Amino acid sequence: MVLLPDERLSLLQKDALKSLDQLRQVDVNNAFLNGDLDNDVFMHQPLGYEQYDSRGNRFVCRLKKALYILRQAPRAWLEKLKQFLVSVGFVVSKSYASLFFQLLNSEFSLKDMGDLHYFLGIEVTRSSGCLHLCQKKYIHDILDRCSMTMAKSVHTLMVSSSTLAKSDGECLEDPTEYRSLAGALQYVVLTRPDIVFSSVCSVFLVGYVDANWGLDFDDRRSTSEYCVYFGQNLVSWCSKKQQVVSRSTTEAEYKSLAAATSEVTWLLSLLQELQIKSDDTPNVWCDSSSAVAVAANPILYSKFKHVELDLFFVREKVTNRSIMVGEVPACYQVANVLSKPLSMTYVTRF
Repeated sequence: MVLLPDERLSLLQKDALKSLDQLRQVDVNNAFLNGDLDNDVFMHQPLGYEQYDSRGNRFVCRLKKALYILRQAPRAWLEKLKQFLVSVGFVVSKSYASLFFQLLNSEFSLKDMGDLHYFLGIEVTRSSGCLHLCQKKYIHDILDRCSMTMAKSVHTLMVSSSTLAKSDGECLEDPTEYRSLAGALQYVVLTRPDIVFSSVCSVFLVGYVDANWGLDFDDRRSTSEYCVYFGQNLVSWCSKKQQVVSRSTTEAEYKSLAAATSEVTWLLSLLQELQIKSDDTPNVWCDSSSAVAVAANPILYSKFKHVELDLFFVREKVTNRSIMVGEVPACYQVANVLSKPLSMTYVTRF
């Protein structure tokens, strides 16, 4: 069983549940110390082990193995593990380099922790062919960290008329605290199959694309957002500010469409490696009729010359029927939740 560090985890959870009896929990003893460094890294000698030359200059140590404090340590361990897994017959995924297939035979020093019961904040209980995942303790820990244990619940995160700017509010003393809490909440969603997955067994990719045109009053750059479903299951999503200012709504929407098309293309490649076939051609839905028309029109307009690469990339996928681009009413645009404060009516609809 491979734990993926991002939304790709959700794409594989269903297949993992088919092998409930095979789930075991192991820990590699001193995992990072197995990694070999391919560049020169030096450190001061530990206290009590100092050695000096004849002039009294203190030596430094050149590391041969990765230590936990090094930035290179995770990559060095992954490379060491990868070399061994490939040598015993594993296949490296072309779409996702950290993903391997086949049975695992270990030559590393492992600690057998028995049946899976607690893993990275997830309490696991198995009964009669079912796997129950609970994160009650993890969620309570998050609430304690942000002093919100006694906070009252609300229907939506923000008032739908909210407009924010960089100058609003006061600067945080520790910006990493907010980022840590945001990441923790994302982790809760990623590891909750009852939230991520539906019982409907449809097997097809569908994406929703939108853009928040020029609503950042600090630099007037637009925000691209998209979400991709595998059947009824959300497997990928993104909300990211565009690198340049868009001159029209159509341009902003089309840049988002290109980003979503790239993600769907990548997911198709990953599904093919997992030997999962989609039932139909992936659909990408956009609420801009102009952007949909540009995607299907082979004519190159002068207004779009500066986004020519995105233009031809999407058109090529549409022409060879790798994807289908269609228009969806704004009231049913799921991607709106990624960049706009919506009312309870819209949130419950999605």
